[in-house]
Amino acid sequence: MATWRRDGRLTGGQRLLCAGLAGALSLSLTAPLELATVLAQVGVVRGHARGPWATGHRVWRAEGPRALWKGNAVACLRLFPCSVVQLAAYRKFVVMFTDDLGHISQWSSIMAGSLAGMVSTIVTYPTDLIKTRLIVQNMLEPSYRGLLHAFSTIYQQEGFLALYRGVSLTVVGALPFSAGSLLVHMNLEKIWNGPRDQFSLPQNFANVCLAAAVTQTLSFPFETVKRKMQIAPYFGIMFSTFEFCKRICLYQNGYILSPLSYKLTPGVDQSLQPQELRELKKFFKTRKLKSKKPTL
Repeated sequence: MATWRRDGRLTGGQRLLCAGLAGALSLSLTAPLELATVLAQVGVVRGHARGPWATGHRVWRAEGPRALWKGNAVACLRLFPCSVVQLAAYRKFVVMFTDDLGHISQWSSIMAGSLAGMVSTIVTYPTDLIKTRLIVQNMLEPSYRGLLHAFSTIYQQEGFLALYRGVSLTVVGALPFSAGSLLVHMNLEKIWNGPRDQFSLPQNFANVCLAAAVTQTLSFPFETVKRKMQIAPYFGIMFSTFEFCKRICLYQNGYILSPLSYKLTPGVDQSLQPQELRELKKFFKTRKLKSKKPTL
């Protein structure tokens, strides 16, 4: 059995900010690899040298260095709605599977993550399709000028269903990946013999990379070569960045002594939410000022 809870020491806005920054950084750093693997997947790459380095070099020479980040802006823009939908769906499914004592079994938690991943994939799939179209096109002779232009062009020329082309295979492939990812990640934490919220950045990076590698193998029949090449560094960077941003927020909220470690601030009740802690500090500060005697 496991108890599901979120870290109440962060506000909702801080959690979204951490997730957004982590996702945007990981996407931007792995964008050239994403581009190379997508081009190889759809059959655009020609010639004997088809590795990511050769493909990236060919795109650089033909279209310029900016072409290595084609579609990255759309990928970053879709992070917020995708994360919000997945988080909201996950919370709903967790509530459904949680017993009266607030406990949820490991398999129920896995199922909640899988269903949330499916919902998020279906809702935001058109943006993923548009990102792929932007990657495949030639920047020197573009067919689409951006997200909105691509959406309207595909809708007018190919119809609404074209925006969901290939969604069935993506949804089916998300099931083993989401389930395997959560299951492996939960078990990997036992290796370090310590609480998850005290893992170092290298530990978080190693955990997520290994979990991603294993789950990609489990979901290989439904996944493309693109995902297999791109997912380990993407999630490693994403979760490492998220944990560091979280430490900064915890430090600003007054729960830890430094953003470089998880060393707790002495005398601070870690169960208090940020607003409650601020009110408590304000109360003691006001009492201290009133207790001071006036001096001549």
